[in-house]
Amino acid sequence: MPTDSLGPGPRAVIRRAWPELLVGLVAAVSFLGCLGSVDVWGKREQRASAEALDTVQHGRWLVAQIQGHPRLEKPPLPRWMIAALMQATGRRDEWIVRIPGALCALATMALIYALGRRMGGRDVGLAAAMILGSSGLFLSELRQAGNDGPLALFTTMALYAAWRLVGSNEPGVGESERARRGWRWMFAAALGLGFLSKGPIVLMLTFTAIGPYLIQARRLRPGLRQLIDAPGLLIFLVMAVSWPAAVAWREPNAMALWLMEMTEKLGIMGTLVHRRHPVLARNWPEMMFPWSIVAMAAVILPFLRRDEEQALGDGGRAIRPRPSPPSPCWFAWWWAAGNMAIFSAWAVAKPNYYLPCIPGMALLAGWGWVRLSRGARRPKSGRGGLSARLILQAQWVLIFVAAIAAPIAARSWIPRSCWPWAIVAAALLAASAAASVWAWRRGADGLSLAPIAAAWGLGAIVVYGMLAPADNPRRGHRELARSIRRLVPADEAKVHFFNEVDEGLWFYLDEGLELEPVPDTQPRYSAAYDLAAAYRSRGDASETLDDLDSRREQMEKDALVRWLDRRRKSVPYLLIRSRLFDRYAADLAGRATPVLRESGLGRNEMVLLRVDGRRPPLAGIDAPPRR
Repeated sequence: MPTDSLGPGPRAVIRRAWPELLVGLVAAVSFLGCLGSVDVWGKREQRASAEALDTVQHGRWLVAQIQGHPRLEKPPLPRWMIAALMQATGRRDEWIVRIPGALCALATMALIYALGRRMGGRDVGLAAAMILGSSGLFLSELRQAGNDGPLALFTTMALYAAWRLVGSNEPGVGESERARRGWRWMFAAALGLGFLSKGPIVLMLTFTAIGPYLIQARRLRPGLRQLIDAPGLLIFLVMAVSWPAAVAWREPNAMALWLMEMTEKLGIMGTLVHRRHPVLARNWPEMMFPWSIVAMAAVILPFLRRDEEQALGDGGRAIRPRPSPPSPCWFAWWWAAGNMAIFSAWAVAKPNYYLPCIPGMALLAGWGWVRLSRGARRPKSGRGGLSARLILQAQWVLIFVAAIAAPIAARSWIPRSCWPWAIVAAALLAASAAASVWAWRRGADGLSLAPIAAAWGLGAIVVYGMLAPADNPRRGHRELARSIRRLVPADEAKVHFFNEVDEGLWFYLDEGLELEPVPDTQPRYSAAYDLAAAYRSRGDASETLDDLDSRREQMEKDALVRWLDRRRKSVPYLLIRSRLFDRYAADLAGRATPVLRESGLGRNEMVLLRVDGRRPPLAGIDAPPRR
């Protein structure tokens, strides 16, 4: 039998696909390396871990509870993913909590590579994937647990399926009806999964990209018919509506809570003005770091005259004008810039809201990098070639300077023992900028980004594996959980808490010790919901939000004092935040005695009280000394 009939051998595959294999290896190192080395710190990750833990321990798969009340604000799919892994493996650690997000990152990069390759060729696909995997916001967020990572994956999946249906010059050409039906159903399923990840925002994210692009192409109606059919619509509705309908049947106020969340984010009601954030576009350069310059250039490039775009994109070679539809870069432009314009109009929009648009921005920046790279090879006298060269040089200089300045800027929180690692990471990144210039001079376009992407991946290992763990004692809850377990008698099954505590404590506390809220000191669903409801139903129109919040705090303090007076003989233990303990010290005197107090930490510090009138020696958890 001829050897050719067996297909290409491993060596031939490696020779042909080594760039993709390299990008995949760098991505795996960036997102999977040292994934469990940092304690659960951030608020969103703490909540995700506590929700998943409650789901497994108490079997609350429909609606989890945290802080003693139902958690209705977020859809359940990310929680189900983490809880299913916990239950299947029997493990309860940081790696299990974060692995769904990391896998979502790898799948999103693969889809962006495939989409970029279909839009602009192999170089665009490679460049887009490398820019995405080395974008600071995307890397940091997808190494955490939360709802935004799965939403980013399913948004990208929906838009990839949409491009397969409506994105080419002749939509559907070369595809069988069975294949087109498969892409329609994939589009619908991705929207449904996105809905289960973070609600109806997935519809805004996807149709902000699809709708304007189809309008530019003058085929909005036929394009929508290509995307939506009856079976696909049924798939979406079943997936999207099943959980909200079940929750609304069980919790009559769920719809009101969801409506409050949406209207406050949009600024329609304007009740919770203290939650407002600056216009999101102000954070856009930071969100795309270190690719801020090329990303800003890519946003502008589609507006250049057609002849200038051709000069930048094809090294000055004359080509025929492109027919309709518009350039594929507009699809990515609406995904990235169109959604940014919408988010900037919201009253409450945080950088993590933009995470599902980072893949679109990476796609646009990858397209821009390849076009600029080719255009920069024109003679210096050419206006387009000179502009492209200056943009590329500015991007390389930014990365080089940032690499040199990063250790100096972070010296205040980097322990001395970790300084060598910080210097190594900075040197690698600085050298990668020079290596990228060398690769470009050797004729590489998309692959000229490989040195920077590889150095960024190794830098992530240094940061997450060497530098960040040094801050675990200051920001994590592991030591607090150990101290509580040591101080509370073994026969005690519960520790009560007042108002709220960091959800990360649930994750590290032993299963044999439950945290239970002091009655009447918890919101029904969330503090924001209760405050907004009180504001809308207030009897005195002159009452402000501050007045209502002060009244709520007084009622909770009175409930705490009543509970302490009733429970003094049962020897309970109570957790309270240090700042509240200091505020209520006069009321707590004679009713409870501190047995542990934290100090010098980088999170909410806690006090453990014993409500028995005896005064044992005061223990403490201080911030570890810097080495």
